[in-house]
Amino acid sequence: MLTNKYIINIAVIIKVVLIAYPSIAAEGSGMPQMVIPDFMPQLVWLIVIFSLLYFSMKYVALPRITEIISSRDLKIVNDLEKAEEIKKQIEQNNKEHQDAVEDTNNKIKIIVNEINQKSLLEADKKLEQCQNNINKKIQEEKIKLEKELEEFNKNIEKISSEAVEAIIEKMYYVKPDNTNLKNIVNKYSESYDNE
Repeated sequence: MLTNKYIINIAVIIKVVLIAYPSIAAEGSGMPQMVIPDFMPQLVWLIVIFSLLYFSMKYVALPRITEIISSRDLKIVNDLEKAEEIKKQIEQNNKEHQDAVEDTNNKIKIIVNEINQKSLLEADKKLEQCQNNINKKIQEEKIKLEKELEEFNKNIEKISSEAVEAIIEKMYYVKPDNTNLKNIVNKYSESYDNE
């Protein structure tokens, strides 16, 4: 608020200016604001308007501006606190996510190892079954071949005597004696068996 001393100082300065420059105070010439008879009412209106502006700014505008600034500051502080809480929550969620991913990877490794073990065991069992089947079939074929060989050995004398008979008949155009021919074939087959 304007003090009396301050107002007196302003009035003295204005009076000095008017005395120093008498052409300004002359009636009808110079600036209309500096006309002496109108000077006092202008000062009064200046004080009234300045006081109104000062008090309206001090008690109406500035409190509102201060309230807006303080509410903005409060909102900024609250937003920063919320942002910090959200950041902490995101970091915690990321950590939980990383832990879950790591746990899942470990479980997957365990499951893959179990599957590999089972696969190896099943492959070994199947390989053993296949080997047993192959051995069984080889044994069956061996037995079958032995039977066929035995059958062939039984029939070889008959086949050879029939072949010799056919050869002699073709060469000499005479049918040989079967009894004598069988004895000769038997003799040679026995000597072959002994070797």
